Amino acid sequence: MINQKSEVKMFPINLMKQKATTTKLAIILPGAGYTSQGPLLHFSSGHYFNQGFDVLQVNYRFSESELNPFDSEGFVANVLHTLEETLKETAYDQCFIVAKSIGTIALANLLKHPTFHNASAIWLTPLLHRDDVYQAMLQYENNSFCIIGDKDFCYREERFANLKSNPSLKTLLIPNGDHSLENKEDVLGSIDMLKNVIDGVIQFSN
Repeated sequence: MINQKSEVKMFPINLMKQKATTTKLAIILPGAGYTSQGPLLHFSSGHYFNQGFDVLQVNYRFSESELNPFDSEGFVANVLHTLEETLKETAYDQCFIVAKSIGTIALANLLKHPTFHNASAIWLTPLLHRDDVYQAMLQYENNSFCIIGDKDFCYREERFANLKSNPSLKTLLIPNGDHSLENKEDVLGSIDMLKNVIDGVIQFSN
């Protein structure tokens, strides 16, 4: 487990910078086992880079022993420290944060930070059963977008319905989508889901 008393540490990163200086940044926060190379995040990263954004991928990965029990406060502190150290020499006017699964725990906290309080947020398969994530989604006043499948173990029908009370939050429910936004029994259907999700990300970002 990540020890709360241990020193804050840097996570590995991948920073894709434009040739010319840009004031636009996209931050990618993957899942515990779903890396930045997973199709949802790979194509999201590609979209933002093609639109002139610098793209910062935070590449944490966890073993089963680290995930159970999981120190969310230590995790959030490490993500914030990684971002602060990586971005301390730069300034961006526009920021999108794309968070998947466990990354939405960090996102819920980052949106309270002065550096990111104006960011646009994309919640991919958020941990809706966690109150901190759910409340952050309900209360965030800037543009945000939630995408989740109705077969995701984190999906909560009532909570998802309640998200519509936030006028700044757009929602997309993927029928038969699991926590990877796939249907393991339908390969072509999974490709259609991926296209639907990335299309939603593109439309939201325009």
